[in-house]
Amino acid sequence: MLAGCDKENDDAQSPGKDMDVAIEVTSASGDSAAIIGKINQFREHAGNPLNSTPITNGGRREINWDGVPADFTSPKAFPATFFNATEKDAPDGRKRGLIYQPANTSLLVSETNFAEIDTTFKSQFKAFSKAKLFSPKGTNVSEIIFMLPGTNTPAYVTSFGVIFADVDHAESTYIDAYQDDKLLGRYKASVANKGFSFVGLHTHKYKITRIKITSGNTALAPNIQDGPQKDLVVLDDLIYSEPVALKK
Repeated sequence: MLAGCDKENDDAQSPGKDMDVAIEVTSASGDSAAIIGKINQFREHAGNPLNSTPITNGGRREINWDGVPADFTSPKAFPATFFNATEKDAPDGRKRGLIYQPANTSLLVSETNFAEIDTTFKSQFKAFSKAKLFSPKGTNVSEIIFMLPGTNTPAYVTSFGVIFADVDHAESTYIDAYQDDKLLGRYKASVANKGFSFVGLHTHKYKITRIKITSGNTALAPNIQDGPQKDLVVLDDLIYSEPVALKK
């Protein structure tokens, strides 16, 4: 098992009842300089190169939100299928094989650290890759499924990682990985107050078909403040291996 931690992260996970030794975990927390080494290590596991065209053998995909156009930036809704456009003439950058579900999920991408929701969020959150952040709207839970990029063909990945911003409580933020309806495990993000927490999963045994992300224990909303009981957390970069078509 690969359990990565840096000097600022002494609470990286070890195998337990909610962990599967067939899932390798890379985790790190701190500022951007503290976690970039572990993120690059995870990128190697996910695969090289970074793919930019629809259907490719091997390699990986990344989503950092920064190219999202103003038409889909908060307070406007971000489409759940934005990163798996299937139209022939759609830009390749929108054919990345990642879909949020259900299709009517309300999603937000912000370039102001969500200050448009509450002005205090401007100083609370910061982006790992400048300058946009992501959050589900009205909830702290989001779900992802995978498709063969640019198609409606269901797919799976063997690596998935996410960067969280401002995790304050050790039990509030985690990702659940599934193969179909089978829960493979729950993987928690380490605390990094006003910093970043990275969780990355890699497996040679399973086909990860769905990811459920719980970001904090409270949804973003006006006049809701981070505190001892309420942990507000948002997301930045997603990194995952090239989606592979599921055999029928």
